[in-house]
Amino acid sequence: MSRPENRLQLMERLGAVQFNNRLAWCGVNEAEKKVYFSIWTDSVHTHNGEKGYIIQEPDWGINDGTGNKDAPRNDQDAKLSLVLEHGYEPYGYFIVAKDRTTYPREIAETRTSFVFRLRLDTLEDGSIFGVPNGRIEVT
Repeated sequence: MSRPENRLQLMERLGAVQFNNRLAWCGVNEAEKKVYFSIWTDSVHTHNGEKGYIIQEPDWGINDGTGNKDAPRNDQDAKLSLVLEHGYEPYGYFIVAKDRTTYPREIAETRTSFVFRLRLDTLEDGSIFGVPNGRIEVT
């Protein structure tokens, strides 16, 4: 079996479902109680001396005009709740931005050769911070 070529194929390989294959920021494998979060490669952050990645900032997916959350943000909030409140295991995989300065960002590449376990923490500003804790090769 060849390595997945994109995010949809990666989610399929992992048995995870996204609410929308183009817009979703994460996928969930209900049978295994695992949530897979997209993580921008440039979202590196250090907290309490640990290197990790910002999984979500408080303003991501919030409409500037109305303050309402968009559908991908609502979905990610629901998936974070599965992890933080219902015992699902968090995992991450990397995505690379076409242009780091534009918003909303577009994905140039999804790194599909591995995923990694995460430990999630909520920072004082409400950001969700993930520390990688074990790489898993995708075969």
